[in-house]
Amino acid sequence: MQEIEFITDAPIDLSNCDREPIHIPGKIQAHGVLLVLKEPELTIIQASKNTEYFLGINYKSILGQHLSCLFENQEIEILNRVISANKIEDLNPIQLTIKNKVKNLYLDGIIHRSEGLLVLELESKIHGHLAYPLNFYNLTKAAISKILTATNFNESVNLTVQEIRRITGYDRVMVYRFENDDSGTIIAENKKEELVSYLGLRYPASDIPVQARKLYYQTWLRIIVNVNQEAVELFPENNPLTNAPLNLSNSVLRSVSPLHIEYLQNMKVGASLGISLIDEKKLWGLIVCHHNTPKYVDYETRKACEFLGQFMSVELFKQQQKDLAFYQDKIKILQQDFKQEMAINSNFITEVIRNNQQKFLELVNASGAVFSVDNELILLGKTPSKSTVINLVNWLREKHQEEIFYTDCLSKVYAESRHYQEQVSGLLAISIFLSQSSYHILWFRPEIIQTVNWGGDPNKPVIVENEGGVRLSPRKSFDLWKETVVGKSLPWHKIEIEASLELRNTLILAILEFSQSALEQAAKRADIANRAKSEFLANMSHEIRTPMNAILGFCDLLQGIVTEQKQRFYLDSIISSGKSLLSLINDILDLSKIESGKLLLQYEPLNLHELLEEIMQIFQARTNHKNIILQIEIDDDLPQGINFDEVRLRQILFNVIGNAIKFTETGYIKVSVDCQIYENAGDRKLWLVINVEDTGIGIDRLQQRRIFEPFVQSEGQSTRKYGGTGLGLTITKRLTEMLGGILLLKSEIGKGSKFIFVFPDVNFIDRNLPENNVYELPENFDQFQPATILLADDIKSNRDLINSYLEGTKHRLLFAVNGKEAIQIAQLYRPDVILMDLRMPEVDGRMATRYLKQNNITANMPIIILTASVSREDEKELQLLVQGFLRKPISRSQLICELKKILPQADDYANNNHQEKMHNQEQSKIKSNPETIAKFTELREKLLQEEATTWQNLRKTMKRREIQAFAAKLQSWATEYNCSTLQDYVMTLESQLAAFDWEQLPNTIEKFPEVRQKLL
Repeated sequence: MQEIEFITDAPIDLSNCDREPIHIPGKIQAHGVLLVLKEPELTIIQASKNTEYFLGINYKSILGQHLSCLFENQEIEILNRVISANKIEDLNPIQLTIKNKVKNLYLDGIIHRSEGLLVLELESKIHGHLAYPLNFYNLTKAAISKILTATNFNESVNLTVQEIRRITGYDRVMVYRFENDDSGTIIAENKKEELVSYLGLRYPASDIPVQARKLYYQTWLRIIVNVNQEAVELFPENNPLTNAPLNLSNSVLRSVSPLHIEYLQNMKVGASLGISLIDEKKLWGLIVCHHNTPKYVDYETRKACEFLGQFMSVELFKQQQKDLAFYQDKIKILQQDFKQEMAINSNFITEVIRNNQQKFLELVNASGAVFSVDNELILLGKTPSKSTVINLVNWLREKHQEEIFYTDCLSKVYAESRHYQEQVSGLLAISIFLSQSSYHILWFRPEIIQTVNWGGDPNKPVIVENEGGVRLSPRKSFDLWKETVVGKSLPWHKIEIEASLELRNTLILAILEFSQSALEQAAKRADIANRAKSEFLANMSHEIRTPMNAILGFCDLLQGIVTEQKQRFYLDSIISSGKSLLSLINDILDLSKIESGKLLLQYEPLNLHELLEEIMQIFQARTNHKNIILQIEIDDDLPQGINFDEVRLRQILFNVIGNAIKFTETGYIKVSVDCQIYENAGDRKLWLVINVEDTGIGIDRLQQRRIFEPFVQSEGQSTRKYGGTGLGLTITKRLTEMLGGILLLKSEIGKGSKFIFVFPDVNFIDRNLPENNVYELPENFDQFQPATILLADDIKSNRDLINSYLEGTKHRLLFAVNGKEAIQIAQLYRPDVILMDLRMPEVDGRMATRYLKQNNITANMPIIILTASVSREDEKELQLLVQGFLRKPISRSQLICELKKILPQADDYANNNHQEKMHNQEQSKIKSNPETIAKFTELREKLLQEEATTWQNLRKTMKRREIQAFAAKLQSWATEYNCSTLQDYVMTLESQLAAFDWEQLPNTIEKFPEVRQKLL
């Protein structure tokens, strides 16, 4: 329940009674004694002032004394055993005896802990006489047996009040149910015949304020023995250990709020008992017992009543399940009608609704309903005019694009409904949004001028006296008070809402089944279309990645040749653009995941400064060509590192900046970044705003919302001049929202546009990020023994690239342009390794590989598959036949890494155990040279420190940038200490990084401790 700000220094009345601190009254009811004990000493530090009346001992004389001043050692031993139990409340009551000068006192001891203290409450066992002197089992067995005979919930609650009245002997027992607005209604009653009935009366929420409901939820039972008896104070008033009032929330003797006492006195009640009814972790209602005179009920009987309350709480859940089953049966009937109509009628949904009008209305107890699919409307029952309903449906589509929407006061959120609230004051709507259509069912409830029988005026709980003072409203007569509710309907109950959601699920299944049926009727056309779409995406990826193999590959070669600064700048721009293009290809392939909500975001440390500078560099040539100024402004407070999805942010900025350049002829394009650091629940967060502003053609105000819809372009935009598909801004908006951001647009025709991206909850990184420089692997093909390598690839640029990589080495390179040639050359020249492209004319790589592995002559030849596909399905089919895969674009380091798995090392490392030999030689070198021993000891210490810090974190996070920094540090040590063992590990790590081989990378990271162990 909600937190309450209690009032302790102001008069309490019904204007502020919901903040009365009733859990710390500092008093108890007079029918028992309360002692507060300090553990483990069992020293009495607080006592109620009625100890002399009950125990024959003055309360002041026992303060500071051990509990043995009241009880014999045997009783103390019993208490100690109870106190040592895990849950002491389960052992209540404890049978205790005090011997005084006059007689033996037999007591029920009820014990619990509060704020680290032990609270012992004592009630006399001879206080009054039990009407039914039976034990707990006998009391509950008969009552439950009767309640179980009930056929429905109403009968259950009526039998419950009857049985509790029989057990306790109270004059009146009622069931009080809380409504949605926290008011309460009497739904069951059993009483003396001469008493006025309260059945059906409704009481305002202020009658049982929030803190009282909280205590009822916390403790199952509350008894007031004598309403008119004065409460007994505790002494001292505050607990001496805390100097604050003792929390008596769980006390059975806790005194009663003065407001509640006056309330009960006005009702002529002398004693009361309240038992909680709890459903799904909330207070559903109360079983309320009233007696006209004071009445004591012993602890055992109270526990029996508490058990019945818990039993009825279980019955509440069971009844809700029955009600739900009842609604589900209704829905099953509708579902069967859907299926029957679907088989014979393409308009099956509308037919089912027309044929089941009354069932649809009864499903949620509505007076009218509307079914809407696209522009078709079906009106059921009592509804407004068709034009009025169309406006309502359009409002719902625009403002509430959610599965379900409901309200019992529509005029509060849709002012136009005031004109027809006598028909529609309550609205319950379910919606289904598909790619090209939407379905809506709206149920209506009319305004109901409710005549509610109140047990008091809920709007006038306080009366102001002539002198200006405030006093409690005297609800003495409890005359019926009539409240007129304007513009509201009866509330929608939980079961009705669940039933509507169940119907929505049924409707979705029916639509999908019908769609499946339609697809089966046109299976050939659908199969062709689906294959065409899949092949288009695969071919697009393949055809783009294939030339990118040559572009990035030759750039890879040029990086080792080009040293002039300007040329190097051009080369870096080409490489950066190529890599960005590859990222965008993957993003396009992820579009279907965006639509289905299955796209996974990858958050990792990102240097936003570097990313923006890189993007500016990429677009600089285009803006220079158009003579447009491209500028960037970054807030000085922007941290170097943020935790973000770099690929998605890059895609967003590429799209928007690219559009800005496309639609701007003169002026400027400005990218600005603003930020603000703030604290949220102790965590530091970043409010990030990225603005992309241009002086281009602008977007008409009426078009600004529509341009974010798929395949929609701004009016006046010439497709021939500017190009585009109309998908870019759709993807941008959805990616922004997936990243937790908001996309805003400000634009004016002829003056330009400003796209504003607001990310209000960004995690940032205080520490400096490592530079984004991957150490280049040693690219020496001469580390291998001279080998014959067959390359089969139909693309000349791919053959030229591999030829350039191996140019000047001692290896022999053979070429084939298709699978057929590859088979012939392999049989003739017996190559040491075959690089086989997957897609080739005539005979492709897949067929050629199978043939070579089935031929005795070529079966043992190692084959590495080259592919531009992004699908792993191709690999699964061939992974048992081949020795490796290389995904285009292929770098020199990737090729070396794969060949290292197959080709033997040069002369000094000719056998398959060359790594072990190298290790042995390195160990021998270390042992024979004291200076080397010292250096390698130092290296081992560094590796051990890295293992204990960076490596432990890295193996959990597996973040790319951190792996790059880790590899760069190890490379510098490998060079500094001339350690080939460490150099080999770095080469493997960097190769897998370059190839994005996230299947092998975790294994390589896990093997890092082995490097240090080899140096021992």
